[in-house]
Amino acid sequence: MKSIMAFLVIGLLLFGFGCPQEEAAGDETGEDAPPGEEPSGEEGPSGEEGKPEENPPDGEEEVTHCDDGTPVGQCSVTKPKICDIYGNLVDDPGTCGCPENSVQRGSECIYSCEDGTPIGQCSSEKPFYCNSQAVLEEKAGLCGCPPGYDVDGEGCRNACDDGTPKYACSTETAPYYCNKDYELVMNPLVCGCHPWEFLLEGECFDPSAQNYSIGETIRVTDSFSILFDRVSWESCDDGTYVKLQLTAANSGEESMELEKENVKLFVDTRRAYIDRPSGCSIGHIFDWGGIGPGETESGQVWFRVIGGTGDLHSEYLHYYEQGVLKEFYIALEDEE
Repeated sequence: MKSIMAFLVIGLLLFGFGCPQEEAAGDETGEDAPPGEEPSGEEGPSGEEGKPEENPPDGEEEVTHCDDGTPVGQCSVTKPKICDIYGNLVDDPGTCGCPENSVQRGSECIYSCEDGTPIGQCSSEKPFYCNSQAVLEEKAGLCGCPPGYDVDGEGCRNACDDGTPKYACSTETAPYYCNKDYELVMNPLVCGCHPWEFLLEGECFDPSAQNYSIGETIRVTDSFSILFDRVSWESCDDGTYVKLQLTAANSGEESMELEKENVKLFVDTRRAYIDRPSGCSIGHIFDWGGIGPGETESGQVWFRVIGGTGDLHSEYLHYYEQGVLKEFYIALEDEE
């Protein structure tokens, strides 16, 4: 009985522990490992998990610095270089910045403006300067101006606001002159006067801007003058007239024209026009038309006045010279 129990115990032990060691030396799939190889698994001989090799392969040294002595992963003193893991100096302005007189744009360092001018220097195209942002700007105080131009703030100029060159007469705003300070000023001796003016004693004179009276000479141009004189009211057989003495003198070298349409008379609401009276004593009538160089024409002008009553206000002379209308008003005495 004891021998049977011992046999059962031995059998149970064999059943519980399985096969001998040499029979269990296969991989987890149940297959035996090939002869001479260890079974596969995550644990090595020491029983620890596998790790990547930290040391370089046999025969290679670990890289710690670049050629200029910069440690791997750090910026070089020569911007924008950084020392990479292979010991190479490469550009990295985002990390290391850019050197003096350059500016970062994206992943690059820019050293000059679009025309090739280095940052911090004057362009060959004065007065431009390449600023710290690699942008050309006017800086005449530092870079100067081209020949014939003057410094004006940080810019350059050689003309007035209307484009007239310095020391020249304006064609846009005649007869103004561009002076040394780039101001448009009147300079009659150089540029003349406005079309409705003429030069008188070194100044521009506008005769139509003056007030005139009977017996006062009107300078229509610098060489042509008119005088209204001896105004009187006359009652003739065919109506009422205003009689004036008109004298026109031409001291110029060209003929001047004076027609009756150039002269008008204002008498309140009454109409007045040049006519030849009937029943009145008539002297020499003014001869309308051309007045030659150096000639003087003098004669009577009769204005017929029609309708109502009213005061005699003024004589009106309008005159065209080279397409410019000049208007003159001559105050007359009231009717007696």
